Amino acid sequence: MVQDMVLYHGSIVRGMDIILANAESHADGSMVAYFTSDRVYALVCCRSREENFVTMGLKDGMQHYYERFPDQLAIMYRGKEGFLYRPVSGGSLTNVSGHTWESHAAVRVILHEHIPDLYAEILREEACGNVIVHRYKEIDPEEQKMHANYVRDHLDDPMFAEYRSFLFCHFSSLWD
Repeated sequence: MVQDMVLYHGSIVRGMDIILANAESHADGSMVAYFTSDRVYALVCCRSREENFVTMGLKDGMQHYYERFPDQLAIMYRGKEGFLYRPVSGGSLTNVSGHTWESHAAVRVILHEHIPDLYAEILREEACGNVIVHRYKEIDPEEQKMHANYVRDHLDDPMFAEYRSFLFCHFSSLWD
């Protein structure tokens, strides 16, 4: 890991001093602790498992956040607090792709930043040009319908088990 690089782990949990290797690696499926060099991505990772709906990704080197249901950004983040943690040491971290870093071992962390309102902070990042937010009303209606119906058709998939209620609540009115 590069010494001067800032890495973050975003969470809604206050007071953590260790990040366990309990997430599935996107690289090889093993259990890892995740970190990112992208502060905005860490902010959107500050959510509960029941709302594990990430609609953000890099496009042409810029983060893009896509609302897949009306007012998604506000519903998921307005008035909710988050915490950005930094690793005490990056010795066990490996850059697996782009801004993503993993460790197969637990990582000791320190609190880097408390975010009292994640929504306000994400909007600030948008105003600074660090993320492009694609609001639901700006997205082509056919694309909106395609995503809503995908959720409908896959609602019972095991990968959605923890946040099935969240998806049903926010997408069922959008289905054909």
